[in-house]
Amino acid sequence: MRAGQLVADRYRLEELLGEGGGGAVWRARDERLRRVVAMKRAAVPADGDAERRIRSLLDEAEILAGLNHPNIVTLYDVVSDGSQWWLVMEYVAARSLAHHRRLPPERAARFGAQIAAGLEAVHAAGVIHRDIKPGNVLVTADDQAKLGDFGIARASYADATLTDSGGPIRCTPAYVAPEVARGGGPTPAGDVFSLGATLFAAVEGVSPYGRGNPMALLARAIRGEVAAPGRRAGALAPVLHALMHVDPAKRPTAAQARSMLEDLAKEFARDLAQDPAEDAAGKGVGRRRGLACLTVAVAALVLTAAAWMAIEWWPGTARSTSTAPPSSIADPHKADPCALLDQASLARFGGTELDPASGNFNRCDVYVRPPGGGQVDVTVELLAAEPDVATPWQVERVGGIAIVREPENDGQCHRTVVLRDGVRVDIGAKFTDKGRGDLCAMAEAAAKSAVAKLSGGRFPQRAARPADRSLFWVDACGLLDADALARFPGVDALHPEVGFGNWECRWRSTTSRSQLLVRFDQHVPLTADDGHPTRVGGRYAYVEPDGYGDDTCLVRVLHRRFTLAGQPRTELLLVVVFGLDARDRCRLATDLAGSAAAGLPRT
Repeated sequence: MRAGQLVADRYRLEELLGEGGGGAVWRARDERLRRVVAMKRAAVPADGDAERRIRSLLDEAEILAGLNHPNIVTLYDVVSDGSQWWLVMEYVAARSLAHHRRLPPERAARFGAQIAAGLEAVHAAGVIHRDIKPGNVLVTADDQAKLGDFGIARASYADATLTDSGGPIRCTPAYVAPEVARGGGPTPAGDVFSLGATLFAAVEGVSPYGRGNPMALLARAIRGEVAAPGRRAGALAPVLHALMHVDPAKRPTAAQARSMLEDLAKEFARDLAQDPAEDAAGKGVGRRRGLACLTVAVAALVLTAAAWMAIEWWPGTARSTSTAPPSSIADPHKADPCALLDQASLARFGGTELDPASGNFNRCDVYVRPPGGGQVDVTVELLAAEPDVATPWQVERVGGIAIVREPENDGQCHRTVVLRDGVRVDIGAKFTDKGRGDLCAMAEAAAKSAVAKLSGGRFPQRAARPADRSLFWVDACGLLDADALARFPGVDALHPEVGFGNWECRWRSTTSRSQLLVRFDQHVPLTADDGHPTRVGGRYAYVEPDGYGDDTCLVRVLHRRFTLAGQPRTELLLVVVFGLDARDRCRLATDLAGSAAAGLPRT
């Protein structure tokens, strides 16, 4: 497939919008009706099941084509071109919820009501969506939500395949209903759960199954480990709880969900109209006087869910009698992550060595060498504020500080300390050399030591001022101007994800899963083993395909050299491109690295 190609003697492909393992989506032009459309290649297996799949595709498409609803992406046609089948759909110039930052509950309720209305029409026509998730909810410039990608053609490298009595289907583990994850067939109740999970992620910033690889999320779904909404959800929490009930028989229908969300959105609107200043200050979203206006038909569901409201901010929270004020960070540039790592608390596990310059400026490491051999890297990393994120893990409260305890997974163990202002301190332990040792015991010791230091109310400050020419003083988001960002396909230049201290910046594409990352690093001097040597922006650099994971290209640009404890170190600018075609990744990453390097301080 290529731009300019004519499909079915009618549709001219113009621009690739996204692709995955199951197909590709293109913006195209209908040369007969002279309108812009979206073209998606359907995933039809090249085996004995192809005939049944094509027949099912045509039957379902016939039903969907008859739906004319403002909150559904309209299906115009299904056409064949040789051995390929294509869906011809309404082209919606919009960003999906997956590319929006977290939403306030009143906005999520409004979008949820719109999608539930579309889902109501879909279910009435006898169709089940099967894969409702943030990436399939499109939001237009005038704040209208549309539901797309109706389980006909799947294209997601992160999906896990499940099987029901009707043959293989595909779902996204982060949003799948527990009964579907266990092998049950797709049902309207499963769609309702996925709608609730999508709205949960929109307000909380994470799936109700937490974070992890697809198989880990699927395992939690099978076990029904659904996190309760956090304080950020406000009055939306009881509705989310009802939509995501583990028992499908106790969930509302799509019509009931629409009614619940519409009523809630209307009451939010009344509250904001009465006190617009409170909303401007970001306080109105948590204020709610009651849910009496919700329909009688779903009152029992809401009352059941309302009992959840007595739960603390974090699931599993333990109350503390400590009266010490919770710590916060006034100036990220003054916060010292190394001050939180107490070598003495780790000495019982073996010899220790502090390394303050391994990674970005928000990180500090202690290397532990257990008596039985090997080496464990215990890290403290400061992460940008993310208030009230729900989690399925065990949580303890010490004063106003939350400690999240994750079990050991894939040779690592983590503790997360969450401060009053939402800043997170990630504390991890992992082997860098094979050996034996209790990783979670080391992470726990480091976390308790950090909390003890934070309980005084003031975050420990850096003792020395970094060099004036250091990247420490550079804003990663400011290194690429509008012209440079425009080279990245579909870039959302207006909504970068800014890391702690402005030492990391990430942009996402609005037309595909691709991403662009700019961040800083401290490292031992690089060699040819670290990639292909080159020069960008007048500086030495190393280009490494897949250097930041699969389907990435990493460019490391040398900024300056310095000495730490008599050993040479370097400060590096990292530019990473995720996704895109393999032939374009490193070309674009190198090009953008040159633009970013031009904005660095002279050394």
